[in-house]
Amino acid sequence: MAQNISLWGASYSAVPSVKLPKTGGGTASFVDVTPTTASASDVASGKIFFAADGTQTTGTASGGGGKNAQTIQSTSRTTSTSYTKLCGDITVAKTGTYDVYWTGYRSSTSGTWGTRLYIGSTAYGTAQTTYSNHAQTVHLSNVSLTADQKVSVYGRSRGSNYYAYVGMLTIIES
Repeated sequence: MAQNISLWGASYSAVPSVKLPKTGGGTASFVDVTPTTASASDVASGKIFFAADGTQTTGTASGGGGKNAQTIQSTSRTTSTSYTKLCGDITVAKTGTYDVYWTGYRSSTSGTWGTRLYIGSTAYGTAQTTYSNHAQTVHLSNVSLTADQKVSVYGRSRGSNYYAYVGMLTIIES
């Protein structure tokens, strides 16, 4: 965000930063930091930033920053018209809101199949139906999870054909 300023009797509009000469030579830069929304807990521990009020602040966040993402690959599973667990569990590393995806492949050329998110041993949300026999990614849910919860995906045939699934479950912190 830029500021309107007055300098030596002249007005200047929408100034994002100012460079001024230093007495020993060179220039000093002054930047408007009022748009800053970060707090110390958002910035990596030991890293310095300037808060919206211009105060030099040191970050306190641990864990390396960035979004938490985890993936587990499944082995081939044959399903029936009942839901069958398609892969192992992902144990949630930290509490937060996550997007959950299943990228799967089935070995049939006809019929439909469904996938469903499970949190622990409980089905969550609604089943997602797909119709393809090639690799396809399905967004199963955007869900709030707590640290140490287990997330998995189950699949089933929607008809009389049984399918061999192989795929990958991914959770990404939103």
